[in-house]
Amino acid sequence: MTELQIALDGDLPAALDALARVHPYVDIAEVGTPLIFREGMRALRLIRAAYPQLTLVADLKIMDAGHAEADIAFEAGADCVTVMALASDATIAGALHSARSHGKRVMIDMMQVADPLARARQLLALGCDLLCLHTAHDMQSSQASPYAQLAQLRAELPNTQLAIAGGVKLATLAEILPLKPQVIIVGSGITAAPDPEAAARQFHERIGHDSA
Repeated sequence: MTELQIALDGDLPAALDALARVHPYVDIAEVGTPLIFREGMRALRLIRAAYPQLTLVADLKIMDAGHAEADIAFEAGADCVTVMALASDATIAGALHSARSHGKRVMIDMMQVADPLARARQLLALGCDLLCLHTAHDMQSSQASPYAQLAQLRAELPNTQLAIAGGVKLATLAEILPLKPQVIIVGSGITAAPDPEAAARQFHERIGHDSA
């Protein structure tokens, strides 16, 4: 079953307001990088306290000190942290070690990777099990969509858990859902919608119907 992850990138009051509206329709809440820059681990702790059963991702985009930085997020209540695929294998291994010691997970962000399939094979050999094809925010207007990369990885690595992020809208689900990602990550497609609750409900219904 495909899960819906909401990316909360605004300030803390906006994030809490959005989550209060949409949490019945999302499976995972991501404490986004801009929110972490503003609030640090306080944002994770507050959201964890308010939603003890909700899966939380800390979008740290770790590039170094993998074990230490992952530990910080897991101890604050995260269930998963993000690590950049461009990080060294030692950094990724450190984050994975932290995740295993806490009973948590690591999501590998494939943003800006030149050869996603080759790097994916290396990451799987390290023990990674959730890879995110991610179009960078600053490149969404000019960079080709990641759906071709998602299709390639799904075809070549059929048992790998994959996520998709970056500019996902309701209209793009028709391209995404046939590729059966485990996680679809939506930010402004929900949070910037005129009615975030209605938008989240539409994503939830469409993903639930089409991935069942």
